[in-house]
Amino acid sequence: MEWMASGGLLMYFIMAMSVLGVAVIIERGIYFVTQEKGNFEDIKLGLKDYIVAKDAKGAISYLDRYQGSTFSVLKELVMEWDESKEVDIILLEEKAREAGLAKLPKLEKGMWLLGIVAHTTPLIGLLGTVTGMIQAFKAISVYGTGDPAVLAEGISKALVTTAGGLTVAIPALIFYNFFNKKIDVVVNEMEKASVELINFFRR
Repeated sequence: MEWMASGGLLMYFIMAMSVLGVAVIIERGIYFVTQEKGNFEDIKLGLKDYIVAKDAKGAISYLDRYQGSTFSVLKELVMEWDESKEVDIILLEEKAREAGLAKLPKLEKGMWLLGIVAHTTPLIGLLGTVTGMIQAFKAISVYGTGDPAVLAEGISKALVTTAGGLTVAIPALIFYNFFNKKIDVVVNEMEKASVELINFFRR
């Protein structure tokens, strides 16, 4: 707590941002580990067998075994195909786009908050650096260089807030980019799997 006190009020703001960042990282980590499991490549041959056999209910039950945005989109396409009783490629492609877009809010949940933490905490630290240096120079103007303790207080505040801001921002930025990459992978798989499933319908 001593180092936080030496950083002034801005350190408490940085600490609050760190708590927010950790909360988002944990929530997103749990989501991607538990909800975005499985791979389309691992199940596509089994799914194809149901489609070739015109067994929509079997295909839906098969997809229900797996969790993830991709499988949810595929399930919606199979249901659309089953209801229409014909292969309307334009309709299915539009359905795939709509279903994919509907999954984005869940995939991107909290990412804007993590982005704020990653990009603003270094600036908060920099603000602390500037105010600390102002304090140090003000001390010099008032007391001269004869009181090292007063000068050290301002420099300490400058260094502590910079270190605190970077300590929070670096892991937040790493996880921000990591989760965005995961989102890109899921979106690309949704698109690829939808195209392949529609091609199965055409055969």
